Amino acid sequence: MNLTSKENVDKVMRGLPPQARTALDVMSEMQKRPPEDVLRDEIQKYIAGRLPSIDIEGAIRVVKDRAYQAGYIVGSLRKIASRWGRE
Repeated sequence: MNLTSKENVDKVMRGLPPQARTALDVMSEMQKRPPEDVLRDEIQKYIAGRLPSIDIEGAIRVVKDRAYQAGYIVGSLRKIASRWGRE
């Protein structure tokens, strides 16, 4: 669901109270942009401010560590199975 699609922005524009519409018009004039674009940007800023940031490098580091551990365990099991097969 795209909250900043034209249909959703139009729906929000229709539901704005008069005071909010006035503030949006003032911001629009100051930025010399259509009110819809200003509202779309404000919605995006609001959403970005509420979403937690994701530590991509930390996640990759954890996956890498787990993969190394899994590889070590698999290698150890293979070695044990190989020795067991010889005996």
